[in-house]
Amino acid sequence: MPDRPIAVAAALTAALVIAVLARRQHQLRRVLHTERAARRITEASLVRDIDAFDLRLRRVMADQASTADVLAQADAALDAALATHHRPDTPPTEGGPTA
Repeated sequence: MPDRPIAVAAALTAALVIAVLARRQHQLRRVLHTERAARRITEASLVRDIDAFDLRLRRVMADQASTADVLAQADAALDAALATHHRPDTPPTEGGPTA
């Protein structure tokens, strides 16, 4: 009979160890699941932010391009107007020598 309590104690200890390990594995799986979800959310946010930044950058570049086009057209119109009304027999009123 003395072997019986030792066997019961060993079985109970083994059951306790298995239960503790199963609980720890469950906790680790939950933590891993949470970390994976957080990573997916972070990556999705990063992609969204990069797309928004790219869109803003393209808008700014388009605005700058349209501004450069407007300035080029204004410069051409001014050159055409000055060429039309240029009078070489009169002294320049701006930027010329003051002799």
